[in-house]
Amino acid sequence: MSYKWLETASFTYPDNIAVKYNNESLTYQMLYMHAHSLGTHLQALKLKRVGLYIDNSMESVKLIHGLMMLGVEMVMLNTRLTPAELESQLDDVSVSTVIATRPVEIPGVDVIQYDDLFELETQTFIVNQPQPDDILSIMFTSGTTGRAKAVPQTYKNHFASHHNCQKHFEYDSESTWLMVNPIFHISGLSILFRAVITGCTLIVENKFDEKRVWEILDRDKVSHTSMVPVMLNRLMKTAGSHHLKGLLLGGASTTPSLLKKAMDKNLPVYNSFGMTETCSQIVQISYKDEKILTGAVGNVNGYDIKIDESSDELLIRGDSVVSDYLNADLKLEDGYFNTGDVAAVDEDGYLYILDRRTDLIISGGENIYPKEIEDAVYSLCGVERCVVIKKDDDEWGSVPVLLLEEAVDEALLLNHLSEKLAKYKLPKEIHYVDKIIMTSTGKISRSRNRKMFLDR
Repeated sequence: MSYKWLETASFTYPDNIAVKYNNESLTYQMLYMHAHSLGTHLQALKLKRVGLYIDNSMESVKLIHGLMMLGVEMVMLNTRLTPAELESQLDDVSVSTVIATRPVEIPGVDVIQYDDLFELETQTFIVNQPQPDDILSIMFTSGTTGRAKAVPQTYKNHFASHHNCQKHFEYDSESTWLMVNPIFHISGLSILFRAVITGCTLIVENKFDEKRVWEILDRDKVSHTSMVPVMLNRLMKTAGSHHLKGLLLGGASTTPSLLKKAMDKNLPVYNSFGMTETCSQIVQISYKDEKILTGAVGNVNGYDIKIDESSDELLIRGDSVVSDYLNADLKLEDGYFNTGDVAAVDEDGYLYILDRRTDLIISGGENIYPKEIEDAVYSLCGVERCVVIKKDDDEWGSVPVLLLEEAVDEALLLNHLSEKLAKYKLPKEIHYVDKIIMTSTGKISRSRNRKMFLDR
């Protein structure tokens, strides 16, 4: 089997529209030529691994395919992070060069703007023949200590994820996928790979605007798309027509009430569960299955998925599951990846996620670890004790709330945190409490502080 997906598509579906962005369209034959031409410039950089600071654009699609032709490993950078956060991640995976489609400065890193690539001297190259276990992309996911883990996703991982998705989501070379999720997230990037593997059309949208999305869904006869719950909520606040066969959702804020609301509006929603470590969703459940409104995220029958008997944690195994982290150890049990998520399976095989790793705050599809915020707060002189808890939020799913024992200059604190953390990680509320609750061993108890604060 060949993993030269674009080359295969350019021969098999040369005249199919490969990608559309704003008013620009490229067939698979044209996309191949653009990517190859870009590759002749990229070859001059002699890269093995590179950071990508990119947005949802035509340039980003060409860049990814051009780098794949050269066999370059791509580190997908979250454009919401601060330069300091980006510097730390790049240092962790030994990357000193970043290609960007939007302005950014990162300390100690050579940033090359996309347009400047064409100033590089052209060099011939032999198109790379990827092997199944070659690293295609690297993404960061939050670690229990707040340190981001580097997840290496191989060609085999991505292909297995596509194969699993296609089996349930039923798309083919005649389909049209709309990508509104960020390309640097697995929920966005996986759509790019699904499209090229299948030979179907990828529509790239830079930012989520509900009226414009409705227009695209109707005008371009979009058959499939993926969104985070906050996007779907906004979409449903306005009216529109569509040709969708499937709308994929995932995340802790995908509730039965949201799914019911969508189904009442004739939207073909699928609930799902997946992680960066599984290259997008590993199980999904269709709007046609009545169990979708019970909170189930899929059925484990036919999958190598089980529940740890002692901890009730979800264990998974399969070709879409990565084999390790680059900067940490993957938690394995008898060859199964321990997700750390508390889960249950009913007698019919339906999977329920009971808790997404207790401390984790999932806000608008972004993972936030409280310790990372607390560490940033503690780095400001004068803060003796604090705790970050999660609070449910109708729009974002959950948001971080900072509790402090002593008064601080809030303007100074927020300014300090803004320099240390991405905007989405900033506390949405700051409150002062008489006493932060500790455990008997002298550790701060987030669960007890959360209960104390929310029940007061």
